[in-house]
Amino acid sequence: MSKKIVIDRFFMENHLSFREVELYFQNGLIVFTGASGAGKSLLLNSILGTLGQKETKAKLSEVTFIGGIDLGDFGIESDEDITIFRQIRKEKLRYFINNQAVSKKIVQKIGKLFIDHLNPREIKEFQSDYLIDVLDSLILHFDSEYRSILDSYSKLFAQYTDISREIAKLSSSIEELEEKEEFLKFEIERIDKIDPKSGEYEELQQTKKRLSKKDKIETYIDEVAPIFEKRLALIEIFDLMGYEDEAQKVGEFIDTLESQIEDIRDRLSELDEIDISRLLDRIEILAELNRKYGDIQKALEYRDSKVEELKYLQTLREKKGNLEKNRSELVQQLEKVAMEMREKRKGSLEKFTNHLDSYLKYLKIGKSQLILEHKDFSHNGIDSLRLEIENRDIDTFSYGEQNRVRLAILAISSKFTNIGSGVLFLDEVDANLSGDESLQVAKMVKELSKNYQIFAISHQPQLTAVANQHFLITKENGESKVIELDSKDKRIDEIIRIIGGDKKDRGVRKFAMELMKRG
Repeated sequence: MSKKIVIDRFFMENHLSFREVELYFQNGLIVFTGASGAGKSLLLNSILGTLGQKETKAKLSEVTFIGGIDLGDFGIESDEDITIFRQIRKEKLRYFINNQAVSKKIVQKIGKLFIDHLNPREIKEFQSDYLIDVLDSLILHFDSEYRSILDSYSKLFAQYTDISREIAKLSSSIEELEEKEEFLKFEIERIDKIDPKSGEYEELQQTKKRLSKKDKIETYIDEVAPIFEKRLALIEIFDLMGYEDEAQKVGEFIDTLESQIEDIRDRLSELDEIDISRLLDRIEILAELNRKYGDIQKALEYRDSKVEELKYLQTLREKKGNLEKNRSELVQQLEKVAMEMREKRKGSLEKFTNHLDSYLKYLKIGKSQLILEHKDFSHNGIDSLRLEIENRDIDTFSYGEQNRVRLAILAISSKFTNIGSGVLFLDEVDANLSGDESLQVAKMVKELSKNYQIFAISHQPQLTAVANQHFLITKENGESKVIELDSKDKRIDEIIRIIGGDKKDRGVRKFAMELMKRG
């Protein structure tokens, strides 16, 4: 991405009080003035809205950048010099970049790479992460070797994050299984206690059936017993008839039959040893398993599946244990690198404070205290940075004071980091300031405009006077219009209006001209 990216053109159609606007912008500081309610914020918000940073109700809006934006990582074709963001509202809101349809999320993500907005609702400049980033950039400006420390930490923290995420997933799975662990053990123990065998139920039912018919079977056996005593007579009949083969078969048949009858006798005798009460109880227990699981085989399969779940639980515990061991080793490495970062930061904190105080003094704000505190591991180390001014928490400052402090921090980031490249939007940054304070803010914004292209709404003459480009927004009969004040006289007239003076008053005109000369 080119370091110097600026907005070249803005077009808007049918947005509330605006019918049509087409503006071409220069580099540097661009100021919008006009009476309250004319539509200054609407206009700026429309530009931001086209870039996904705000909501806009325009039927059509376009922002054209020059400077070259590399969009390859987003799968969007890039022009070397021009990038066009377009928003169209018909049945629904649609976004395009270089005529390629994209989601609002993508537009927002790309826009944030080179758009900075001094927003009173989102004061990121006082947040620890922002201050740490600026401090790190200041260190890098004077110590290029610090980059290897930051990269080392970043790599280790990525590994730490991945392992922690995996441990969290495992913990969730383990917790879910542990809630069922006792139930799983109970189910396994219940089936193991019964110790069923496949086919056992059917076999016991058969035994029960035999027991119920034992006496009858024995009676029949006694009735057929005499046939075996006539074995030789039966065989002799066939021999005498000359049926030798048949005689042999008859003999073999009678031998087999006698053997089977003897086997039945043995089985019946075994039934005498069976405890019928225990048999019936066992059948009932197995019948209950059948009712619960379908059959014994399914009960055994169910039992095996619960065993596997317990084994899986143990596997997860072991895996989690190994990961926790790895994470513990990573933590030691992270702590070592994080402490190196802390020492570097502590060593550069005074330099950061001195730079900040030089800007704050210029802006007539008291001295700062940057307090380095400890926090848990995060993407930028174990340090948090808190800003106080004259032992006061920054939240206790007025909006005007906060804006001046934010400008001072932006000036440092612009000086030492790439944060200061791109486009900066300032919405009434000089509001509620005295004349002297407004003058210092104007000078600071002008200095920032060396690195940023700045779009600013102003109600003060000091900031207006130092602009590189000046637009007046008017509203008449409910319609807002934007006029570029492209001559010195027109700008002086608008500065006089802002002051509340008379255009014919030479003293007021002279004062306005003096402000212009300072720009």
